[in-house]
Amino acid sequence: MLPGEPHRVENPVWLDKVVDVSSDVEGVFYPLVKRGTYVEAGMKLGYVTDFFGKTLSEPRAPNPGVILHLDAVPPLKKGDNIADIGVVSSKAP
Repeated sequence: MLPGEPHRVENPVWLDKVVDVSSDVEGVFYPLVKRGTYVEAGMKLGYVTDFFGKTLSEPRAPNPGVILHLDAVPPLKKGDNIADIGVVSSKAP
C-alpha cells in the first residue's frame, strides 16, 4: 500500500442514515451549496428553473446533516436525484 504509518482521523463524523433529495419538476438545477456543507432542515439547496430561466422549484433539505453528493449535471427530469444528505449521529458507535 502506501509507505509510512497510518494516521487516525481526529474528529470523525458518524452518520445515522443518508437521505435522498429528488426533483419534483423537470428543468435546470442551480446549486446554492457545495459538497461537505452542513445544512439544517428546511435550508434551500438550490433552485430549478424551466429552460427559459423561470424558477419552478426551490429544493430544501428535509433533515439536518452534511451534503455528501450534489447533482453535477444541470438538466433534470422529475424524480432525478438532486442531493444526498448524511444525517449526523448524535453519538459515536
